[in-house]
Amino acid sequence: MEAEIAAPSETSSLWGQVVRWIIGLGVAGLACWLLARDLDWQELLAQLREADYAWVILGILAIIGTFFIRARRWQTLLFHSRVSLRSALTALLVGQVVNMALPMRGGDVARAAWLGPERETGTVEALGSIAIEKVWDLLALLTCGVVLLIWMPLPPWFARSTWGTALVLGVGVGLLWTGLHWQQTLFDWAGRLLAYLPAGWDDALLPRLRRLASGLEAIRRTDTFVRVSVWTALNWGLGALANWAALAAFGIPSGRAALLLLTGLMASGMVPTPAKLGIFEGVSVVCLALFGVPTDQAVAIGVVLHLVVMVPPVVAAALLVLWSRLFDSERAR
Repeated sequence: MEAEIAAPSETSSLWGQVVRWIIGLGVAGLACWLLARDLDWQELLAQLREADYAWVILGILAIIGTFFIRARRWQTLLFHSRVSLRSALTALLVGQVVNMALPMRGGDVARAAWLGPERETGTVEALGSIAIEKVWDLLALLTCGVVLLIWMPLPPWFARSTWGTALVLGVGVGLLWTGLHWQQTLFDWAGRLLAYLPAGWDDALLPRLRRLASGLEAIRRTDTFVRVSVWTALNWGLGALANWAALAAFGIPSGRAALLLLTGLMASGMVPTPAKLGIFEGVSVVCLALFGVPTDQAVAIGVVLHLVVMVPPVVAAALLVLWSRLFDSERAR
């Protein structure tokens, strides 16, 4: 009977992954086709050959630095649990690799679930902390957008998207804050509503909702505000440094271009493509066109930046997972 019940769920999950892959590959194929149709491949290869890859090493080091910064920030958000740096770092990198393979942010669920077997925190609580992490990144994205609007002339669509982000962030944080403030009342109402459903629903859902609220509580704690602010600023600063290093490798050491690239790439994070195929390159073309950078050179910068951002987490995740398995097996002896 259990197998019969589980089968439809597994089939649904499989079909969901297939649909995500089809959508992701379709978007990636369209992006790559739009980039390749008018591309001068010889000029692209020449740009890649002539780049100064010593700067790329700096970019890779900056990306590696973000791993530790983001892990420390996640530890701060999980204030109610004692999550080790190794566990947070491994889960974060595993989630990032899953996000490359599965479009539509499946890695966020994967990294929340990674902590479950170690019983350091619940999966639902970890998901709540990840949601708060996204709020902080959205705030950082908004800050970068405002800085760029002050720093340089930008197209009207950039200003509209920036103020649209501000509206979404303000409304979302307001609703979240209100919901957490009145959570006991909301839980009471939820309990009354669930009482009308078949027996067992309230026992299954209410504890999970309470754990989710526990994970969201970090947004209301003043003692975590400063630390999370510092970690977020450092994370985005290192991201901008990685972009600057990639630009410097092609003779364009521009702080404004690096910050604009960072904003564009972070804003495109929800575009459902596996490994962000075509996204880094497309965003580079759009952003760097404002600085007069030719398309072929912009695509070359996007390719290098793509590798700088994508390769280190794959290697680091593999090493950390292997280390975790060896460490756990040694501890079990």
